[in-house]
Amino acid sequence: MSTTALSTTAVSATAQIAVGGYSRSGTGRGPGLTLLKLTLEDPHAVPAVEQLAVVDLADPSFVLWNEDGTLLYAVLEGDPTRVAAVRVSADGCAAEVLGELAVDGSGGCHLSFGTNRSTLVIAQYGAGSVVTVRLDADGVPLEQIDLDDHHDYSDGEDPHPHQVVPLPGTEVLAVPDLGLDRVLLYRQDVEGMINLSGEIPLRRGSGPRHLAPDHESEQLYIACELSGMVATASRDEPAPQLTRGAAGRDPRAGHRWSVRSMTPASSHEGPNALSHIELAAEESLLVVANRGPDTLSLLSLAMMRPQLVAEIEVGAHPRHFTQWGELILVAAQEGDCIDVLRRAGERLEVVGEPIPVPSAACLAVRP
Repeated sequence: MSTTALSTTAVSATAQIAVGGYSRSGTGRGPGLTLLKLTLEDPHAVPAVEQLAVVDLADPSFVLWNEDGTLLYAVLEGDPTRVAAVRVSADGCAAEVLGELAVDGSGGCHLSFGTNRSTLVIAQYGAGSVVTVRLDADGVPLEQIDLDDHHDYSDGEDPHPHQVVPLPGTEVLAVPDLGLDRVLLYRQDVEGMINLSGEIPLRRGSGPRHLAPDHESEQLYIACELSGMVATASRDEPAPQLTRGAAGRDPRAGHRWSVRSMTPASSHEGPNALSHIELAAEESLLVVANRGPDTLSLLSLAMMRPQLVAEIEVGAHPRHFTQWGELILVAAQEGDCIDVLRRAGERLEVVGEPIPVPSAACLAVRP
């Protein structure tokens, strides 16, 4: 497939990409965990792709690198949920599972470091709960230390937490719950336990799945799977609170956000089950994946509310994507491939043929 270059600036770069997905040893068609090398010699070229290593894990549906890129964590979406730590060689050609830990619950679909960096926090879509795991000195999952059951906050709804996001500029962990139509907000104590500190309610039937904060968490952009809308939540100024013996703001006062707008993520008619959402590097655009239309959208943030400015077809069921410079790599789960797109400003184009990877569910660029 031919391409039209959108940039004349020559670049030379390589990246290692971890691909998690539904495996033949689990419920899908893929190998489990795959490590790829992408090489881009100039903006006119299609990236060269090389498979470096494969690790047979059962349904690693979300993957996460540690800060220095030596360890890769994977949440295994089974019953029970398991979390694995994989040590990857510098060249990416060797990968070894250092340890696995089973936790209470099932259907783990996302994990993140806590604000306490010696912990991982796992969203369990199936069990409706959030689990906190302590890591040992080598970064290997050691023990489960906390479980927060979202059934405790339900009024008859079926909770489905789908993501854990540390909000920059705060000490808050945000957990969108698709079943409760709320984003639950947590703080983590020095022991690693998480404690509910607030929530962002959305319209009934919204189904918040993933969210993207700006660099100071003044704005949160929430992908609503059930309504096909992007919700924008703005941070409120905390009300002045008097402390004992002195006037002024209570330094313990929490952050609060309120939904200010709802914007369709696609121009296509019909159902749209939004999946992943991210801000572009310059934070002037949102990137959103649409399942149903099977497209990737760009929404401009130049106006008072997000505005759809570009949309392009990708493979079936785009579950996740990641950005690498001007490139956007899209995991098309049911298309059994990774689409390669290029973004220049408010434009998108296809770059070459998709990369074949069966049941690809998550992508992570190695730091």
